[in-house]
Amino acid sequence: MHENLDPQESGNRSGRENFREAPKNRPAPDREVPLTNRRTPAAVQAWLDGDLPEAAVRDGDMEQHVDFWKHIERETRARRHMRTPVHVYQQIMDALPQTTPRVITPWWRRPLEVTPSTALAVTAGLLAAGMLLGATVLRLR
Repeated sequence: MHENLDPQESGNRSGRENFREAPKNRPAPDREVPLTNRRTPAAVQAWLDGDLPEAAVRDGDMEQHVDFWKHIERETRARRHMRTPVHVYQQIMDALPQTTPRVITPWWRRPLEVTPSTALAVTAGLLAAGMLLGATVLRLR
């Protein structure tokens, strides 16, 4: 059974907690933007790859795609030149450990600990493998 977790449908249900309903006249804090299945045209993809000049794709409905990608390029360039403020950089450096972390020993150099149950399981497995190998050799003769 699936429960309806929508707070807008809070009705009087027995045994369930009622949700506080938001006033209807207050705007939503964030609006929903529908996603479309629109794809970037092949010509714009070729321009992004450097195969076509910009003038070849600046016509009709491809104009908005070109403007979008130009805007992305400007924003990316601006963010590449941003620098971390000194106080944030100092907080990061202060959070780093002052000593070199200890190197974890690889598994093949660690001491081998064998519990009685592990030894019994390995012995039983080896015995079974030996019996299987023996039966196979006898069958081949």
